[in-house]
Parts: sequence; C-alpha cells; structure tokens
Amino acid sequence: MATADLPQRPQAPARLASRFEWRRLAIVCALLAISGGGRYVRDWQFASLSRENESPPFALSEFPLQIGTWQAKPGSEQPLEPEIARIAGASDHVIRTYVDSSTGNTADVMIIYGLAAGVWPHTPEICYPASGLAARSEAELVEVPLPGSPGQSATFRRQVFGRGGDQREVYYSFRNAGQWAVDMESRWKSFRYHPGMFKIQVQHPYSGDNGGRAIEALLAKIADAIDHHSPGGG
Repeated sequence: MATADLPQRPQAPARLASRFEWRRLAIVCALLAISGGGRYVRDWQFASLSRENESPPFALSEFPLQIGTWQAKPGSEQPLEPEIARIAGASDHVIRTYVDSSTGNTADVMIIYGLAAGVWPHTPEICYPASGLAARSEAELVEVPLPGSPGQSATFRRQVFGRGGDQREVYYSFRNAGQWAVDMESRWKSFRYHPGMFKIQVQHPYSGDNGGRAIEALLAKIADAIDHHSPGGG
C-alpha cells in the first residue's frame, strides 16, 4: 500500500492543546479585566473621597477669637498669598496673632486645611531653613493632653529656629483620620481613605524662658476646638 493511501492519524492532541491555550488566554484576559475594573472602581471612589474632603468641615475664618486666656489681636489676621497657599496644599487657612491676657505673651497661630498629600510635606524643619532661619535646638516631640478628650493627647514637634537675635520656638502637628501626629510620612497609604488634613503651626518669640506650658495649653485648646468641630474628619 502506498504511503499516500495510509489513513491519517487524528490530530486530537494538537487540537486539545490549541483549545487549552485559548481557554487559558481567555481566563487570563478575564482576570485582568476584573482586576482593572476593580482598580478603576477603587480609583473612582478615592477621587470622590478627595473631592468630598477638599473643603474643611467648618470655615477656618470662624475659628474662635477667644481661646481660654488667649485673645486674637485685632487686625492681626493675614492671608497667605495664593501661590504660597497652593504650594502648602491649603484649601482654607487662618493666620492670627493671639495674646495671653494673663501674661502678655504672644503667639502666631496658623491653621491650614487641605488634602493630606499636599499638606503634610511642608514642615518648619524644611521651610524655615529655606527662608534663612537656622535650627537652634534639637527637635523634640511633645505630648499635649486634650482637655475635651480625657486620656487622649496630641503629638506636636517642637524646635527653636533663629537668625541673629531673632529666635522663635515653633510647634506643629497634623490631624488625619481623627488623630493628631507628626510622622505622617509613614501613614501615606491611609490618605486615600482619609484625604482631609488639618495642620496647626504655632510660633512665638523665644528667649530661653519660653513659657512652654502656656503655649502647650494653647495648643491643646486649638486641637480640642478643631476636634469638636470635625469629629472623625480631617
């Protein structure tokens, strides 16, 4: 019998292999589509959260003029320049000088609100030296008990900066996801779920006898007032 007359063997294994490859490719594509769709939904949700949290839970211009024994100095309120506010990530802010009626001490208070990703990188240890004010002390963390929340505290970073005879003691802290803390770099993943952030920054003239307890009492009252007006937010 001629070779051409021999019956051809079925190509079932090849067809099965081809079907398997197509099936595997279809499954991979489906999984990629599901994954991409899930990521799109999450990104849309995060973007929606960011839009919802662009504005503070209350207008910062309404922040109290009287804080315990501290009274805002008339005419001391000043706005940030629009470009500086943009760089600082501020969608709202207030800057005032407060005077302690019991001691006569003064403190410049700045409160900023904005999206966390834009607010947290701007800290005195970066911004002050850039403006010519050198660090005159080691930074230290200060725990400030919150009078309106027994057992809870806010963490502030304290450092002295100066140029010539001008020395300033500076405190700052951030509020995100209902907590006051300084180390926000380690929390960046939570910004997608909690995009809003408050920043408190207070400076006052420093001469060695810094009256730190009075300033820390002021910080506690500021943080407490923000907590009261924005429970769970920021």
